[in-house]
Amino acid sequence: MTAPRLATRRATQAALVGILTLAAGALTLGAAGADTEWQPIETIRAAAVAATRASLGKTKAAVEAAALDPRLKLPACAQPLEARVEREVRSGQGTVAVACAGAGAEPWRLFVPVRVVEEVGVVVARRGLAAGAVLSADDLDVRTLASTSLPLDYLSDPAQAIGLTLKRTLPAGTLLAGAALETPQLIERGALVTLVSGTGTVRVKSEGVALEAARRNGRLRVKTPSGRIVEGVVEASGEVRVGT
Repeated sequence: MTAPRLATRRATQAALVGILTLAAGALTLGAAGADTEWQPIETIRAAAVAATRASLGKTKAAVEAAALDPRLKLPACAQPLEARVEREVRSGQGTVAVACAGAGAEPWRLFVPVRVVEEVGVVVARRGLAAGAVLSADDLDVRTLASTSLPLDYLSDPAQAIGLTLKRTLPAGTLLAGAALETPQLIERGALVTLVSGTGTVRVKSEGVALEAARRNGRLRVKTPSGRIVEGVVEASGEVRVGT
């Protein structure tokens, strides 16, 4: 290839590189300018936090919105964002729907997970407790823990556990949850029980034999002296109410 042709080709390549560089620069500038057309991520997060606080009716709890992908591109809303709690906060977790109604912009909706951290009082075992123990006030204590570390069925008042039975052994300091408790067994299978029917001052009592073990508020089948089988609900007194 002669020197003049080589020089010409090099000049053409340099010109093409210059055009591509200019085009890339123009695209970069265009993208930067287009950023003003997107809804700022922080405004979405702020709307989710505000809706959560409003639903809680308190301001002491720390509310956080999930980290949103900074690459998220939603059309800028020409009016204040709408936000409502989609899934209520339980154990510190919830979901808020943030939306743009679309006036002057393309409508959109985004579900934002939220986290609520507050210190709450919870019931714990004051000392080591054995399975089958019927709880009393002396067995229980209240401690303050972060709400996000709690199970859904945690207890906040010792009165909720007093009189209930432990399903399993608990070391001292263990948080009490509903899943670990049950009502005490009041009646053994084969025991003689009192059947009660009627209301108010008119109450009829009779006796029968329990066909199974039963707990307070549980249903129990009883065989009467005549051989008839009836079913009733075990009351706290140990009597079995039938006919209601």
